[in-house]
Amino acid sequence: MPLTNTEIEKAKPKYKPYPLKDGGVLFLPIAITASNARQFNYLHPLSKQKFGIEAYPSISLVQAREKYKKYRTVLA
Repeated sequence: MPLTNTEIEKAKPKYKPYPLKDGGVLFLPIAITASNARQFNYLHPLSKQKFGIEAYPSISLVQAREKYKKYRTVLA
């Protein structure tokens, strides 16, 4: 299920960081101490690397999805 801006704004930090998932591999980690950095997770078969996009709200949800699509085609 796609993530919405309302869900992001209502998200409260918990004791342990947790991800707000936007469907597949794009997610926004919510933590007490760290800034909320929207990231997409491209799982390389061997290294399982995570690639960050940009910090929220400096980039919109729509822009993050577009960047994810570009990264996905480049890294595939």
